[in-house]
Amino acid sequence: KSSLASRVLEYTGNLGRERQLTAKHLGHESSNTFDEESALDSNAINSISSTSTKQPKDTKEEITLLDTLKVERERGITVKAAAASMLYRHPSATNELGLILLNMVDTPGHADFGMEVTKSLDSVEGAVLLFDSAQGVQAQTLSVYDKAKKIGKRRRVNPDDEEGGLQVLPVLTKIDIPSARPLEVALSVSDLFGFDPDTILKTSARARIGIKEVVDSICDNVHSPQQLLDDDGAILRAKVIDSWFEPKRGVVCLLRVFSGTLSENDRISIVEPESIQQKGGHKVGKDNYSTQEVGIVAPHRIRTGSLTRGQMGYIVAGMRDPRDARPGTILTLQKQVSQLIGNNMVLPSSSRTGIMGQQSVLYASVHPMEGDGFDELQAAVDRLALNDTGLEIQRTAGSSNSSGGGGGAFLGPGLRVGFQGLLHVEVFRQRLMDEFDMEAIVTPPKVPYVIQYMESKNYKRPPGSPLEEVIEDLVDWPPQGHRFKVLEPIVDVRILAPMDYAGN
Repeated sequence: KSSLASRVLEYTGNLGRERQLTAKHLGHESSNTFDEESALDSNAINSISSTSTKQPKDTKEEITLLDTLKVERERGITVKAAAASMLYRHPSATNELGLILLNMVDTPGHADFGMEVTKSLDSVEGAVLLFDSAQGVQAQTLSVYDKAKKIGKRRRVNPDDEEGGLQVLPVLTKIDIPSARPLEVALSVSDLFGFDPDTILKTSARARIGIKEVVDSICDNVHSPQQLLDDDGAILRAKVIDSWFEPKRGVVCLLRVFSGTLSENDRISIVEPESIQQKGGHKVGKDNYSTQEVGIVAPHRIRTGSLTRGQMGYIVAGMRDPRDARPGTILTLQKQVSQLIGNNMVLPSSSRTGIMGQQSVLYASVHPMEGDGFDELQAAVDRLALNDTGLEIQRTAGSSNSSGGGGGAFLGPGLRVGFQGLLHVEVFRQRLMDEFDMEAIVTPPKVPYVIQYMESKNYKRPPGSPLEEVIEDLVDWPPQGHRFKVLEPIVDVRILAPMDYAGN
């Protein structure tokens, strides 16, 4: 929820001392005005609304500070995860300054951008799960909760032990609007998810209610990053959380450092963790890169010169190929590669395989408007896919008999792109225009069907022909005389509804 994330940045001072003082003052007034018993009282709501109007003129821009894409601001939705680091003074701090370093990742909520949520959850120790006080539990909330629990369970040494997993903190939002039902929704959340109703925090980004309580709850309940089992403090092991392409600087990576220190002018290499299918130890990429700039994101960039264990920040290392910096990529220092590989040292868990292995929901063909514009289109889509892990890209032949080509001989060569839903298709098209000034032809999305051929007395399959094919166009449908089965995608769903609608 970008509005709540922006309020957290405001409260912790990332947007300046003046805005921090304003946030604390107005947040204190709003919190004193609102309480449980007056949640549905119109006078209290009007009082909060009038309090929340005493804000600087740029509040509208600041409240969606992490929604940096044009499509996000125009549609009022979050489609891209965004990160920021902040310092917060809290009694639980163990250093003499009394400060805690918090690394926050703001994620989308829509199901079409679920892979952004997956890669973000894989990079944090806790998650703030938001529930709308007016609409209650929504389908995407259940999906996010399930992902958080699965990732948390995978991390634990003992699956039955709650410690060491991913801490989920329930929070109600929009409690100041007239249609809010905080008590009813809190009881519903408690019944469905098992949370203690007294631990569910109540917030409003618009009225600055509950911001302090959310940050304090994070500091009290989310554990600090755990050390790798063989962490000696010297060997660098960092994981790419996100990356994006800038024309003048190449690929910029957002990293989380698990061990060691990364400084400017260090040479880094990519390490592929040993997989179950491919034994023989970790693998090292053939290329290495010199880190030109290192810093943190707050959410604007602050050049620090180095990053150490527990920090999250960005690096510019002269990478030109977007495929070298996919989310989940593990980086280490070139001079430490032999020690890392020789000792088969522990690497951070990587979601790279899991993210790339998720199947697309539907497919469409993407073609350039001009016949000679394919190379430019492919470069733009590759760069866009760098920070949109939900895209699945394949090149089509452009001929009328190519399975899944979608464009046929009329549109020529193109790209077969897999999406997570219809909204994802619309956002993809708009981002191509906004970020690359490229208008592309996107065919209507199609669903793949699996054709399984069976033995037939009247028609024999040519030798070497596959017994199973995936088709998306009727032009590729098997001709008359074949015997075959048709398999189409199905959806495994849970339907939650009030008992009144259950029938008799």
